[in-house]
Amino acid sequence: MVKQIRTFAMSKMTIGSCKLFHDTIYKYIQKATPAKLHIETLEPAYKKALDTLSSIVNRQRSFIATANLADTDKVRDNAVGVINSVVNAYRTSPVSEKRNAARLLYPQLTTYRGIGQHEYSKETAEVKGMLEVLSAEANTAAVTALGLDAEVEALREANEAFAEALESKGKEMNKQQELGDMKSDDVTGQANSLYEQIVQMVNAYAIVQPTEEINTFIDDVNGTVGVYADIAGSGSSASGVPSGGDGGGESPDPIIPGGDDDGESPDPIV
Repeated sequence: MVKQIRTFAMSKMTIGSCKLFHDTIYKYIQKATPAKLHIETLEPAYKKALDTLSSIVNRQRSFIATANLADTDKVRDNAVGVINSVVNAYRTSPVSEKRNAARLLYPQLTTYRGIGQHEYSKETAEVKGMLEVLSAEANTAAVTALGLDAEVEALREANEAFAEALESKGKEMNKQQELGDMKSDDVTGQANSLYEQIVQMVNAYAIVQPTEEINTFIDDVNGTVGVYADIAGSGSSASGVPSGGDGGGESPDPIIPGGDDDGESPDPIV
């Protein structure tokens, strides 16, 4: 009796079940090898479709960069707060060097008070402006006199790290948008279509050139089909390729794509 892969209502599977089903089938393909199943040209496209399906099922819902943004924003907010507080406090210092340094910097930093409450991109630009003030040649001595060199450097590093994290979030968001543009039905439909082409090819060779690898593959797939047919709430059925007599006393010859009359086994058309 000719073995054939059975069919079932694949479209009734959920996207999660669809992914697990195709992952299992692909495992059996690797076990038998694409060459022995005569699907070398189909396997790469099938694998690509499964990778796309996997990315849809495991679609990222949050951003990795979000935590980095929060952490670095807190560092720079603290640095801005310390710098402004120190400058403000030393305006009344009894030490003239510190008092003069604070009075030099205070009016220049007034613009940057409370910037920690601003939205991310605006604050990033404002911190950059604040750093330009603190790094100006006329102000570096005052910064040093108030002992703020380390805080200024920490602020610079935090702002640069924040800008990098913000860029990373943009890339993540773009990737999510690309995945979001993919319709689940289209992705599952592509995987199902390629699977059906593989089934057609394997079933054809199971008739004209059956091998142990092909028959084992068919048995493995049929077992999986039975499981997922139950999950999908549908039954499985024979593929429709005849495996016995037709009542006329002789079994019909199956039609295999690409056949010829030279006596050699045909190569199915992919």
